[in-house]
Amino acid sequence: MGEVFAGRYELIDIIGEGGMGSVWQVHDRKHDRTLAAKVLRQSDAGALLRFMREQSTRIHHPNVVTPIGWAGEDDRVLFTMPLVDGGAVSDLLRDHRRLPPRYVAELLRQLLRALEAVHGAGVIHRDVKPANLLLAATGAGRPHLMLTDFGIAVPTDSPRMTTTSVVLGTRGYLAPEQLAGADPAPGFDLYAAGIVAFQLLTAHRPDEIRRSRDQVPPRPDGIPDMLWRVVTDLADPDPKGRPPSAGAAADALETPDLSWVDQQEIVVPVRIATGQVEAFTAPAATHVPDAATRQLHQHAQEATRTQGAPSAAPNRAVPPSGSSTKSLTGRKVGLVLVPVVAIAALLGIWLPSSSDKGA
Repeated sequence: MGEVFAGRYELIDIIGEGGMGSVWQVHDRKHDRTLAAKVLRQSDAGALLRFMREQSTRIHHPNVVTPIGWAGEDDRVLFTMPLVDGGAVSDLLRDHRRLPPRYVAELLRQLLRALEAVHGAGVIHRDVKPANLLLAATGAGRPHLMLTDFGIAVPTDSPRMTTTSVVLGTRGYLAPEQLAGADPAPGFDLYAAGIVAFQLLTAHRPDEIRRSRDQVPPRPDGIPDMLWRVVTDLADPDPKGRPPSAGAAADALETPDLSWVDQQEIVVPVRIATGQVEAFTAPAATHVPDAATRQLHQHAQEATRTQGAPSAAPNRAVPPSGSSTKSLTGRKVGLVLVPVVAIAALLGIWLPSSSDKGA
């Protein structure tokens, strides 16, 4: 902490650590801005090539996080990305399990638009999963999802850097043809997007969702027909059964009953335990909330009047005394960045002491 990397990036606070490096909040002294940075340690040549590929994958879209710049120093390399401060979709799954259908529709629509841009640039992501879907801290407003981690992404027209016996990605989100060693295709990412949406709607684990074309999780009450149909098609084990493109799937979700509604907030109960209720706020749907939801909302309002709502989080629902509350996106900084590292022996060739490339 306090170290200035390559004479430019001051390491302010560590966000996370892994076996391949650490993620930091850094201050870019040159442009006087706060960024996220991955500090990478030495590894093999394949990892370095993926790092360089990451740097070349610059897809400018509001729902895609791409690298800003990089710098090398001694046996380490650092690359910067925008700081996304609302956590990740994986945090939502851990805290809330199932999410309201309209909220899931908005997240899925943004993910599909991101994939539409990625695929349009001739790139296959290959690792779409909740941990790689970051969220801006929008409180109870419209969520803003950003796809990140292009560490194993591959341009469709470039040579493969792994043998056919090596499958890259995260088990549970791998399309059947991906597991079989097929050449990268947009269908890989569409299948993973469908599995993520199934998780958000049903709270099932990825390995419980689609093992065959005929196996579909039970449909929970209240999920609109079109949303369920799109999710089911996306996660079809047969590539021919999936939508023709991410854009086509996103277009199918552009219906009035799935559109985001910025109106009054309702409190949606998520998990009820002994003496404890956890809740988050969501936009009001077009239907009238049920009696249990209205009662919970009334209790929350009464608690607000008697205890006072916390000034730092005006959009956060306040449950009855003695219970806990978790904001939907107002979490501590959560970043999931690219798990690649640079090889020390090649740093002098590939990485100069510092670079403003892309900055």
